[in-house]
Amino acid sequence: MRAKLVLLVLPLFLVAAFWFGLPPASASAQETMKQTEGGGQQAQKPRQRRGRARGRMMRGVPKGVQACIDHLTEMASADPLIAYEGHPQEIVNNGLLWNDPKSRCSIGDDGKLRLKVSELASAWQAKDAAKVRSLLQEIKSAAPQG
Repeated sequence: MRAKLVLLVLPLFLVAAFWFGLPPASASAQETMKQTEGGGQQAQKPRQRRGRARGRMMRGVPKGVQACIDHLTEMASADPLIAYEGHPQEIVNNGLLWNDPKSRCSIGDDGKLRLKVSELASAWQAKDAAKVRSLLQEIKSAAPQG
């Protein structure tokens, strides 16, 4: 009677294990679990959180329109073109296109210049390096000095 019960329950257990994604317990897996749980052979050290990665971090928006454009030109000179998301996006959105007199590097209300900056952002997102570099030169020559 017990043998029949085991034969009926075992396939149900295997189907349930497969259904819920449980890995089948092998002898080596069971031995490994016994060694780590009961034996206490290795004391686990608490993980330390890593700090911010050192190196090139976002420095914020430079002060002055020409400084912002120069910084964008420096980033655009890299081959391949770096990703727009991150520091270039921060300079464009929070600097050049920011419409506030107290902004660090706002280009102001000049509609044509603002359109060129938005074209620059689109070209950078499309990874068109030649267009990005030419637009940066046009923006630099048309941007307010000072």
